[in-house]
Amino acid sequence: MKKVNMKPDVNNSLLGFGCMRFPTTEEGKIDREQSIEMLDCSYQNGLNHFDTAAPYHGGESEEFMGDYLKKYSRDSFTVSTKLPVWEVKEYDDFEKILDRQLNKLQLEYIDFYLLHALNKDTWKNIVHHDVFKFIKEAQAKGKFKYIGFSFHDDLDLFKEIANSYDWDFSLMQLNYMDQDHQQGMTGYEMMTERNIPVWVMEPIKGGKLANLADDLRDKLDNVTPGDHPAKWALRWCASLPNVKLILSGMSTLEQVKQNCDTFSSLEPLNQDEQAIIEEVRVEITNRLKVDCTACNYCMPCPEDINIPHNFTLFNESYMYNNKKMAENSYQSMSLEKQAISCIACGKCLEQCPQKIDIPAQMQNVADYFA
Repeated sequence: MKKVNMKPDVNNSLLGFGCMRFPTTEEGKIDREQSIEMLDCSYQNGLNHFDTAAPYHGGESEEFMGDYLKKYSRDSFTVSTKLPVWEVKEYDDFEKILDRQLNKLQLEYIDFYLLHALNKDTWKNIVHHDVFKFIKEAQAKGKFKYIGFSFHDDLDLFKEIANSYDWDFSLMQLNYMDQDHQQGMTGYEMMTERNIPVWVMEPIKGGKLANLADDLRDKLDNVTPGDHPAKWALRWCASLPNVKLILSGMSTLEQVKQNCDTFSSLEPLNQDEQAIIEEVRVEITNRLKVDCTACNYCMPCPEDINIPHNFTLFNESYMYNNKKMAENSYQSMSLEKQAISCIACGKCLEQCPQKIDIPAQMQNVADYFA
């Protein structure tokens, strides 16, 4: 298993186990037998970092990981978990939440603590409640070693957060298709300039980059026969020198074995391979059915339809050759959010800077997912 020095006193596996997609029982609880087998396999193959969070598996993940990790020497692994910032209503909540998490994890300290899934609203709230004072006090008490943040918003907010504190690391969504999404590569470069380690989530874009169309698979296979498209996506992330941890939310033993095998002999992409990945990225982008940029100028819809999300699902079904996944996401929306509810009133047309015939395309989406 490839190891890196994330910090001078931390030698961690480049692959981290994201503890959010364990197999579950019919009742929706973590299937402990299967999950322990997966965790054992990863640990035995050299993976030594486990990432969880308060809401994962309905709050069960932290407790399960506490039960699991107590059989190992504390210096043989590192753990990250995340502060559910949406729960903070007053200053004292910070430490109450952290103590609850330490209790669930059965740990005296957390190695890496993150402010979870920051966006404009949650960031404003925790700054108002003096989050920086809490960070300094909790670190001084030894409750966690390193502080970082995970992020789901635009580049401007990322810059604001990055400039607000001397962060130890940051966690961002990054893969070869999301170079301009959220903070994108600009955010990565900002962290690199400041010598702040970057962690990556969604390196395979929620599994989408593992399920490429046959012609794109063939393009990759012609270069490295037998290598799974997921390996290419992971290698792209690992080729970024300031990426010190790549999180994978593994849900099957097969995925664990495949990822451990990938990271046992992981090589950065060479120049020719980088060029092939760029060709694949361009070809995927060219398969857009609707040229929607999700600018949201068409919103709100008078009928409460989520117009950009409908187009995203429609596009991704073609881009990533996975109608079933897109269809499941479409059907999970309430009826009034779906394209089928469009009455073709046309109020969105004059708002769209891309000049998309939105009512006509809504009908196409509705027909496709019918």
